[in-house]
Amino acid sequence: MSEVTELLAGLRSGALGLDEVVARFRQRSWPAPPPPGRRTAADPAETTPGSFEEVVLAYARRDITDEQYAALLEAARSAGRPEQEPPGR
Repeated sequence: MSEVTELLAGLRSGALGLDEVVARFRQRSWPAPPPPGRRTAADPAETTPGSFEEVVLAYARRDITDEQYAALLEAARSAGRPEQEPPGR
């Protein structure tokens, strides 16, 4: 079980809140997306462990809501980016 799978399971069960999972998604490093032409998350056997594909698959199974998916997507997109400095610095 990957970290992503564990976080999603915690979110589904209520053991973890969305804010906590979002924070963890922002802190982790994500594998590169699959090469063009590869089916993304259509088949769990083709899903890269620890990748955002696991989130896409969970969303397709309706294990997470639209709101949760959107928040997790934004968190993964911003992962590894330094926080913006306030204007004037």
